[in-house]
Amino acid sequence: MLNRRSLRVKAMQTLFAFGQCLEANYNIGLAEIDAAFQPDLNSMDAPDHELLDANKKQGKRVLEHKVRGAELNESEAISKEAEAAANNAYKNYLLNHKKDYDHFARQMVLDAESLVDRFLEVISLMIAWSDYSKVEAGKKAKLSPERLLTGDFNLSKNAVVNFFRESSKVQVALVKKDISWENDEDSIKSWFKDVVKKDDAYDKYRRIANPSFDDDKNIVDHLIKQLIFKNEMILSMFEAKDIFWVENKAIVRSLVTRSIRDLDAQSIPKEFRLPDFSNNWEEDKVFFNLVFEATVENDREYSEMIAAKTKNWEVDRLAITDQIILKMAIAELLNFQSIPVKVTINEYIELSKNYSTPKSKQFVNGILDVISDDLKESGKLKKSGRGLLDNK
Repeated sequence: MLNRRSLRVKAMQTLFAFGQCLEANYNIGLAEIDAAFQPDLNSMDAPDHELLDANKKQGKRVLEHKVRGAELNESEAISKEAEAAANNAYKNYLLNHKKDYDHFARQMVLDAESLVDRFLEVISLMIAWSDYSKVEAGKKAKLSPERLLTGDFNLSKNAVVNFFRESSKVQVALVKKDISWENDEDSIKSWFKDVVKKDDAYDKYRRIANPSFDDDKNIVDHLIKQLIFKNEMILSMFEAKDIFWVENKAIVRSLVTRSIRDLDAQSIPKEFRLPDFSNNWEEDKVFFNLVFEATVENDREYSEMIAAKTKNWEVDRLAITDQIILKMAIAELLNFQSIPVKVTINEYIELSKNYSTPKSKQFVNGILDVISDDLKESGKLKKSGRGLLDNK
């Protein structure tokens, strides 16, 4: 299941990628200012390198002020040329900022929703193996009938696999999402011969004359858990399809195994319902989007709050992941009245343990404790609900 912790991880990954784009956009702005004050090679007059360099430096300081809030020397008179170049670079920076923000906010949700695609890929891989097992068993029956095992056709007749194969909802979803292993036929054959057929549990299954429903269900569960989700060759294929596969793998595995676990001989005739990857996706999506939006929109304010509690450190010298984690935590503290303070702090401590530096756990814990206390005292932190502090 996709839970709030998984969503926090995805939001953190998205904020990291978005931050990398912002840094690239800023560097593009600096390059635009450099270009604006290059010597005019077509001019008959000798270029004033000193003036060009002065304008270039001034323009970059103005851009840094606009983008990062860096202080300007009030006694320094900024030339019109430097101001114009900086304004033009900043305008382009904002355009790129908006474009990147819209892209990442949209893609973040699509990546979460694509978990159903991964589910369908696993199911369709089982169907592809079942289909290929029939082809292989058919060839063996013609060429070497004496070598044909009692249950060589078992996987092709497997009741659980057939249930997914014949489900109209599964087939419609596969077509709609354009999910197929047809272009990976060589991999299907290779995996079946080198991985599936060499598996002891599968070998025992092939020797059962008339497998029961439980036999069919157990072998499918085994192949998925022990082969698809553990074999490096197969996992690498999923990693190529999904850049977040490391985090998504456990969720997809849970979705697939739960769907199989819930099947029984009586339910097989019924239509299959695609699994929900969240208990309440609409509500979780609001949480997901708001954590991302609030962190981006209040970046400077949150940076100042962190800087006030890290006087021995400049914020930009902190690990990038620590910065993102702290800002996300502040966004969650301020925007979700029903989530207890302790829950939020503990969740982001867990993030720091898994995705940041070895010392981040203590650092994040200490900073968030102090910031949350300050927010309570100022009345900005309002928590209401059963078992929560109600600041009115």
